[in-house]
Amino acid sequence: MKRGADIALRAVTATLGGYALAAGTAAALSLALPAVQDRAEAVLTATMAALVPCVLAVIGAFAAASAVRAAAWTSGLAAAAWGLAGALGTLTGGGGP
Repeated sequence: MKRGADIALRAVTATLGGYALAAGTAAALSLALPAVQDRAEAVLTATMAALVPCVLAVIGAFAAASAVRAAAWTSGLAAAAWGLAGALGTLTGGGGP
């Protein structure tokens, strides 16, 4: 892969993959945390905690040996986070009122 395309793929992976990973993490945590916190506090805590995987995805996208490997890891972790959020949503009834 050419250097410019490699950097572009890493940037797209860091941006979109990091966002997807952070959103999935926030969704999963906001469904899991109301067991120990008030719902509003749980959502706020989940949103703040979801910034950590986003930053780690950006670091990982540029530290990986190849851009394709970075994209695979980021998309796999994001899919796992969203899968966990879906499972928790099913178990908890979606967190509705």
